[in-house]
Amino acid sequence: MTEQCAVPLVYPEINLANHLACIKLANLGPADPRQPSVLFWGDKMAKWQVKEGVARSQLCMNCDNYDNSEETLACIATQPGGQIKPSELPVTPKWADIDGMPSAICTRWNITCSALRTCDDWEPIDTEEDLTVGD
Repeated sequence: MTEQCAVPLVYPEINLANHLACIKLANLGPADPRQPSVLFWGDKMAKWQVKEGVARSQLCMNCDNYDNSEETLACIATQPGGQIKPSELPVTPKWADIDGMPSAICTRWNITCSALRTCDDWEPIDTEEDLTVGD
């Protein structure tokens, strides 16, 4: 199954490097989704030009880049080396582990992704059918 699994699940070192890049370049967070994180969400409100409630609802779990397909979840179950414990990330402030939270793959940043975090690259799920007519 390794050949079919996303790169961050097979290569933990790539997953870690991509996490650090996403934190730095796309403000992945918050460090602890269970806390108010007022500054983090204030930055998102300004970035996206939305009210607080809207910003707090734009999470990885409802982002178009969040891949939690059956195949991806099967890979997560069989490739545990690709999972990163957020508390082990070399960042300040220290990140919290959220036990029991679903995890998937962010296809934009090529990382394992917690459902309750977000980043500047959040995109709404495209619910429209592709209506392009081929030749």
